[in-house]
Amino acid sequence: MKKVLINSCIIFIISSISHFIYNIFPNNITSIFFPVNESIWEHLKLLFTSSLIFSIFNFIIRKDKTNFFSITFIRSIILIIILLILFLPIYYIFGENIVLTLIILFISIFITEIIMSKISNKKLIKYLNFISIFLIIISYFIFGYLTYNTPKLDLFRDPTNNTYGLNK
Repeated sequence: MKKVLINSCIIFIISSISHFIYNIFPNNITSIFFPVNESIWEHLKLLFTSSLIFSIFNFIIRKDKTNFFSITFIRSIILIIILLILFLPIYYIFGENIVLTLIILFISIFITEIIMSKISNKKLIKYLNFISIFLIIISYFIFGYLTYNTPKLDLFRDPTNNTYGLNK
């Protein structure tokens, strides 16, 4: 449980820092990996990238390097799903509230890390790691495409200024 809490804190810190990367370094590369506005969609990109950064960090310090890509992809997807399940009802009831959002983010990360602690040491399907490489790449193509070709849907709307994507 201590490892789960430490991992959760690290991912939370990475997410907090990642939130501001595009504002500090606004360019085509950072727009693919980091949020360009305050929409829910852009924050899912933040979660995916924060999970990737954490997984790379974990890969460097861990002795066991098996299942790196599959664990990375699974962690990212589980985190996004849990966050959406917890966040969307609260968001639609109470609106934007930074304190609630940060609490829900941490709880989502913590639940994800509990799940990951149960599956990360399991022997996964041999080809899942290979398939996950492509799924991660495809995910970033989708993130990039939808950042520049943003649908006019509520998930993509920046509630702070009522815009979508980069709006250029």
